[in-house]
Amino acid sequence: MQRSATLSPLPHRRARGLRLLPPLLLGLVLLAGGHAAQARTPAASSATPAPQLAPADNPSCPAPAAKDPAVYQAESRKPHPDRGVLWELRKGDDLAYLWGSIHVGQLPWIFPGPRTAQALRAAPAIALELDPLDPATLKALTEAMREDSDRQKLVMRQNPELQTRMGRMAFESCVDQTTWHTNAATLARLIALGMQDMARSGYHPAYGIDLNLAAMAHAVGRPVQAIETAQEQLLAMGLGGGGVPAQLATPDDIRKALNDIDSGKNRQVAQQLATYWESGDLAGLQQLMQDCQCLGDVGMQAALLDTRNQRMAERLPAMIAAQPNLFIAVGMLHMVGDNNLLQLLQKQGFTVRQLTGKGADAAAVAGTPAKAR
Repeated sequence: MQRSATLSPLPHRRARGLRLLPPLLLGLVLLAGGHAAQARTPAASSATPAPQLAPADNPSCPAPAAKDPAVYQAESRKPHPDRGVLWELRKGDDLAYLWGSIHVGQLPWIFPGPRTAQALRAAPAIALELDPLDPATLKALTEAMREDSDRQKLVMRQNPELQTRMGRMAFESCVDQTTWHTNAATLARLIALGMQDMARSGYHPAYGIDLNLAAMAHAVGRPVQAIETAQEQLLAMGLGGGGVPAQLATPDDIRKALNDIDSGKNRQVAQQLATYWESGDLAGLQQLMQDCQCLGDVGMQAALLDTRNQRMAERLPAMIAAQPNLFIAVGMLHMVGDNNLLQLLQKQGFTVRQLTGKGADAAAVAGTPAKAR
């Protein structure tokens, strides 16, 4: 789920913009695509939607996320280990907990393990990158995904085979056709195809950590605080709407992105990333991000991580001071690499103690208090 600096627009030069859109697509899905995937509009499309194939009718369709409440109730009664990595943040008398989240997941992941649940119970509020259940946030995301910029429309008109291919892939993988026709921006459709591709391996946005933390907080009347705004995330993703300039995806960008989805390349990397998240393996996650180049070039690294990390690090201290024991969840990719959020918070004077995951403080795992520092 879900964060003061001003975000700079992404460069328009192809060498720095969406030049590496295929690996960037995976980064978008894992960093913020989960939020975008939740955006829906009740308005029916003017186009007649094609029928959606059921998984039994088409083996390429991923199994849908569970809808029966009994399935969730049965899973909630099972014991669950601590997944991901949870940190304790201390600065003087200020205390907070920071959890590295993932925006797609599997059903068991939405139930926190004992150490994470302990921190959640003590929290007066939950801070997320965005509140994915906030109506204003959903409206902003939906509007941004509704249509392309004029430049992108021209590209798609000049390359009708790309629209045809994307539509075929959406139908064959059982993307909801009403949503497909409503969310007509090219980048939004690529994100939708990427999300559906991951669902083939059992990873759904419906099981995203941020979404379910927000749902839990709203259900018990706990405040959900957004660290970022929808417009800030849209700018980082290269989606338009609300005055945010949309980035241009060239025909080669789109073609390569679709090839990587068709070949299963994106799905393979996503499976590895999810495995590292589940086991709390930060070193493995960092190596994977270096090897796959999932954020493309330096411009993408800056837009999707570096600038956002700086913004979050500047905003979180005041939020923590105002809400003792605040529980914070932001994407795990913000915790690895140079200029990661943990390093920036340490520069702000916070002591960071790892409570779960590989390399966790042994005393923290045992549940003993941190020594005075």
